[in-house]
Amino acid sequence: MFKLITYFKSRSKKIGVRCYQNHLPTGHGTSSSGKSDGSRGRFRFVGCDIGDHNMWRHRPRQLHINRFPSSKADSKGIFERGDWVVDEGPTLRWGIAPVSLMADDFAAALSVLPEQHHRIVSCVAAYQSHALAFAERHQVENVYTSFEDLAKCPNVDVVYISPLNPQHSELCHLMLNHDKHVLCEKPLCMTEEQVTKLLEKARARGLFLMEGMWPRCVPAYHYLRHQILRNRLGEIKQVHCTLGLPVSQGRLGLYGGVTNDFGVYGMQLALWVFREVPRCLKVSGRVNSEHVDVSADIELCFTRGKRALIEVSSEKKLSNQAVIQGKDGSIKMNNYWCPTRLITEEVDYEFPLPGGDQLPPTHYHNRLGMCYEAEEVRNCILKGSTESDDFSHNESLLLANLMDTIHAELGVGEFANRNEVSDLQKQIENVQDIVKDPEELASETCRVVEDISMGGRSLDINRQEVKDQVKHH
Repeated sequence: MFKLITYFKSRSKKIGVRCYQNHLPTGHGTSSSGKSDGSRGRFRFVGCDIGDHNMWRHRPRQLHINRFPSSKADSKGIFERGDWVVDEGPTLRWGIAPVSLMADDFAAALSVLPEQHHRIVSCVAAYQSHALAFAERHQVENVYTSFEDLAKCPNVDVVYISPLNPQHSELCHLMLNHDKHVLCEKPLCMTEEQVTKLLEKARARGLFLMEGMWPRCVPAYHYLRHQILRNRLGEIKQVHCTLGLPVSQGRLGLYGGVTNDFGVYGMQLALWVFREVPRCLKVSGRVNSEHVDVSADIELCFTRGKRALIEVSSEKKLSNQAVIQGKDGSIKMNNYWCPTRLITEEVDYEFPLPGGDQLPPTHYHNRLGMCYEAEEVRNCILKGSTESDDFSHNESLLLANLMDTIHAELGVGEFANRNEVSDLQKQIENVQDIVKDPEELASETCRVVEDISMGGRSLDINRQEVKDQVKHH
């Protein structure tokens, strides 16, 4: 009896790993060895064993019915008996602007989808040799060295935009002006004002525009939302995210800072979990001499005491995970910007990348998951939608607003000069301590006032008034 009690106490609480095989648009999905029928969903459930296999009995293979947002219900492509059924809709013809490592990964992601759904027909690069090399790798017909030439290409339906962050706004406008749908890597623009103008143009021209927040489209995110809606975790109280990787200062400046490059992932996850606008935002961090933020601790406050804590750094590696904590349980996501596994106290839910045993190579981790985003773009365009429910225009606008607020608080970029205004009084007092002669003091004070600007506009101070005030004192 003593041995039996000791055995049960020593057993792990985790009961197994659930593996959701993603039969995506390859047309080559393998059927389950277990029984299945046409009513089953897109993922099959495989009961796997962990730990000491002698202690566990093998679980029968099952199919998991994975029905998530209702907005997906009218998707053009459907899964039947574990296989992708290709629809009769037109092929979406992509333009790539410009050729980049991210664009290379996007092309790899498209390669696991049916050829009848997606095809890259044009690409552009500053150097023709780069464009030709990309075209040879991915069988692209049209090669350009001018963005405007690609925008004018009549064979392109939608353009994938992935240059340096500060160039996103200009390129999006160019493509929309030539009636091209747009999928743009995050951030959509560098400021809220830029985002507002871009969204207005897309709506006015009736064109699809989406910020490339592709984690929102992957199965792990939809399963997380499914669990929250079913109240499996109880009331969600906190989301805690960390993302830190060493990045060179020069490179970070090109990306627009660590909050632009890393922080958006944690904030979009918090918005996905809580589905409400934050009531307040608190932030602290470090900015380098070039007014680029290199680390930040962000807190978003929501109703009923809910909050999101987001820590990002370009100086050191962090745990790089997210924990969603509810009253009755929690879910942990490693690499939460591209997750393939959700970890709970009892079960691990795994979502393997599509592509089968021979996955196409990618430059960045788990980038094949962008195939879900590409399918979402196609479904939206075929339905005539100008935005996606997975990451809507309103969320792009909200995220831009939050980023502007963070940059203003930290003194990043264009907000750096505004922070100098608060030092005006201190500099005048320093002058008064050093200079004793009233005439010289008045002149020096005028010089200090004129040297300080507010938001790029010189302060309009009357020299004579300053002199009179100094003599009076």
